[in-house]
Amino acid sequence: MRKLYLLPLLLLCSLAASAQTEGPSTIRQDHNAYSGLDAPNAGIGFKAGVNFANLHGSDKDLLGAVSGHTDFHAGIFAQIAVGEVFSVQPELLYSRKGYARNDSTFRLHYFDVPVLAVCRISDNFSVHLGPQVGFMIAANEGGAEVDLQPYNIFGYGAAAGLEGRVSHFRVGARYVHSFEQLRNANQEGEPIAQDIGNSVVQVYIGIAI
Repeated sequence: MRKLYLLPLLLLCSLAASAQTEGPSTIRQDHNAYSGLDAPNAGIGFKAGVNFANLHGSDKDLLGAVSGHTDFHAGIFAQIAVGEVFSVQPELLYSRKGYARNDSTFRLHYFDVPVLAVCRISDNFSVHLGPQVGFMIAANEGGAEVDLQPYNIFGYGAAAGLEGRVSHFRVGARYVHSFEQLRNANQEGEPIAQDIGNSVVQVYIGIAI
């Protein structure tokens, strides 16, 4: 614990020594280099990739013999630096989730908004972790649209992953785990309680400026 209390003092001493040798203007330039959208660990861009979608939960067998299916996601992001190591990355994604059962594929269409804390572990790699909310906008069984009434339209969960970065290009992998109940009613409209939710592994590429 004493080391934790000493750390801020050491940082203050380091900044004071730097201010004496380099002057206020240099400190200000260093600060600006790691804040906002112009920092080395920041940017605005577009990303797209593959969704390996499935279901989780103790009640998923109630839907029958379900398995995963492969789909896609795409959207925009803004990474905003709050220091040399940390940044915040909100995103707006169109993401197709769901599951396969027998000969049918159930595709669930979402607008997802993750807000992730990004920890820069090197110039080329970072760790992402944070909450995510989503809104189901459509659902299909095979090629036919189905009623959204049985589904929980609002979703929330958590996302975690790793990202590599070279120049303006990014490549990453992420796991998204939903906490909400996928369905809140049966086909007759009666309320139900089922431990079934979405789980998605995402692999993506992106470009940022």
